[in-house]
Amino acid sequence: MLELRNITKRYDGKVVLAGIDLRVESGEVLALLGPSGSGKSTLLSIVAGLETPDSGQVLWDGVDVTHTPPHRRGFGLMFQDYALFPHRDVFGNVAFGLQMAGQDAEQITARVSEVLHLVGLDGFEPRDVTSLSGGEQQRVALARALAPAPRLLMLDEPLGSLDRALRTRLLTQLGEILKAQQLTSLYVTHDQEEAYAIADRVAILNAGHFAQIGPPEQLYRQPASEFVARFLGMQNLFAARIEGEQLRAPFGSLPIAGQPAGEVTVLLRPDSLHLGAGGQYSVQGALQRKQFRGSQWLAEVAVKDAVLALELPSSAQLPAVGETLELSFDPAQALRIFRND
Repeated sequence: MLELRNITKRYDGKVVLAGIDLRVESGEVLALLGPSGSGKSTLLSIVAGLETPDSGQVLWDGVDVTHTPPHRRGFGLMFQDYALFPHRDVFGNVAFGLQMAGQDAEQITARVSEVLHLVGLDGFEPRDVTSLSGGEQQRVALARALAPAPRLLMLDEPLGSLDRALRTRLLTQLGEILKAQQLTSLYVTHDQEEAYAIADRVAILNAGHFAQIGPPEQLYRQPASEFVARFLGMQNLFAARIEGEQLRAPFGSLPIAGQPAGEVTVLLRPDSLHLGAGGQYSVQGALQRKQFRGSQWLAEVAVKDAVLALELPSSAQLPAVGETLELSFDPAQALRIFRND
């Protein structure tokens, strides 16, 4: 188990990480997600031992490794650019860490064969790494990180340089490998879909602090703040006001209980809007835009002083742009209220 206690890091007087606490359980895949400059890569470097925190501790199974050299931590690290050795063939790249550990030739040959099979590159040992495709290079880099059997695997934007189709396919394979090996993993990314697909839990960093930590579905269904909702790409965020037991929003007023009066931001989740009047609350508006995305429609509907974005299955029958339609939703499921104070 990895544990971080009160990790703080500054560069030139600027706080990059501010009192970070985190536990990653044995066999868990935790994604570090956040915008550029949020501290993701710095935190990964501190865990790896490439950086030293100004204060705080890095522990593995309760043992303080904060000042343990990187090569003695038993952690593996895979970078976005793979950092393969161009003068070594595939075997030489994957064997590198095992050779540095002093293993004998027979052990190394067997382990290289084992991890290349694991990543689907059987027989690639003699290949020149510069002749490989991007996806093949990514899998060689993964095999090299896996070969020494690290107790923690850290991946820094490992799919960031690949095209979307290849990234999607390799993400599935990578997730299967991590689960099959029960590898405790830290996965750094700026892509929320990538984090959702691979992680047991997601930790969202913002300006050196954790904005929210939880399972992917919880973050999507229950974002803890307006920042989290916006960062996850959610639309339909509006300035609103609570007066008595009424929410006054640009798309209309509706009853709401148990909320103190005041200025708020309201999130109306696009996937919670439905065509027709089947929900507890309904509104009418003019269809402004619709876009077919294969498995779904993305649409925008002008409702009073708001434009609502909604996601509908591709089987939905939408009217022509400009025509009126009715939308309904269950406020308990669709709304999130964020206080502005």
